[in-house]
Amino acid sequence: MKLDERILLASAMVAALALAGCGRKEGPAEQAGKKLDQAVQEAGKKVDAAVTAASDAMTSTGAKVGAAAEAAGQKIEAGAKEAGEAVNKAVDATGKAVEKTGEKMQEAAKK
Repeated sequence: MKLDERILLASAMVAALALAGCGRKEGPAEQAGKKLDQAVQEAGKKVDAAVTAASDAMTSTGAKVGAAAEAAGQKIEAGAKEAGEAVNKAVDATGKAVEKTGEKMQEAAKK
């Protein structure tokens, strides 16, 4: 036999085996394999849903934390402004007291 005839014979045998396998019923292993594939697909869908839910929860929590930080920052800023105003008033009062003391000292020095 020549090489071409051998290739032709091998191809015909492969085709015959492939066609013979197409018409048979599924066995228990094939059925179990399909059930396993379905179970894996369902598990994958549930994992995807859980990941989406966790991501949504993280996004929501992040937004809440951001809002709380913003509110805290505003309160700190308001407190600092209030403290600054109190310090300015104290400095003004101290300046006036020093000025009065200086005036009294000048009057006492004139006497």
